[in-house]
Amino acid sequence: MTTAPTRPLLDGAGTDHAAHLRRYGDLPRPRLDDLLAVVAASGLTGRGGGGFPTATKVRAVAAAARRPVVVGNAMESEPLSAKDAVLLARNPHLVLDGLELLGRALRARRLVLAIGPEVDADPVLAVAGRRSIAVAPLAGGFVAGQETAVVNQLEGRPALPRDPFTRVTESGVEGRPTLVLNAETLAQLALVVRYGDDWCRSCGTAGEPGISLFTISGAVRRPGVVEVARGCRLDEILAPAEPIRPSAVLVGGYHGAWVPADRLEIRLAAGDLAAYRAS
Repeated sequence: MTTAPTRPLLDGAGTDHAAHLRRYGDLPRPRLDDLLAVVAASGLTGRGGGGFPTATKVRAVAAAARRPVVVGNAMESEPLSAKDAVLLARNPHLVLDGLELLGRALRARRLVLAIGPEVDADPVLAVAGRRSIAVAPLAGGFVAGQETAVVNQLEGRPALPRDPFTRVTESGVEGRPTLVLNAETLAQLALVVRYGDDWCRSCGTAGEPGISLFTISGAVRRPGVVEVARGCRLDEILAPAEPIRPSAVLVGGYHGAWVPADRLEIRLAAGDLAAYRAS
């Protein structure tokens, strides 16, 4: 087992697959039970906003009778977020690793990476084509990244959420059980399988372990995407961006909530943010 890089998500090798393998080591080939065990033990949750346990979603698809479709969601439909685009520019192979791991373990019928207009499609198309992963550039929009809206677009329908009572894990693309995971979640899964659940739990909090990507924008001198441990203090995360006299910080995007400037020592953890109805 190789040692994880200091910034395993953002310090990737770009489109160079040979350099990617030198940095992260060969892609493991775990059985489904072993993959589920390590992902469950790691506490990995979805990084697309919902925070749903990743192992639970994988199990739901694995229990279906038909071979599933696995979809990587890089739609970046949150207007204030840029993490999917930055991740796919710097470390596309890590995202594709997550897709490939799940595809093998689940014996998936298809692997698809759905990308929104904010993502540069050309380099992603170049690397995915060599790995039997289809790339689907789709129309953007505020709700286009919701998983049922992604499935609708892949089926040729409008990018609108569908009936919430029909789960895509039961009937999604081609009517097959469909696993939709955010691009960062796939990259995180590839790291957890390589380095183990202890690595994931070596930082963050007991309830929210691991690292995450955060987009910083607005009244700052150095906007961009940062990679930090979950549960870090908000002021520590903002410091490298050099905020310009903030009066409050919007946490969680357009659906988020404001944290006053005199409370920026708060940790980015569910329990701490609950007082501000933020997440």
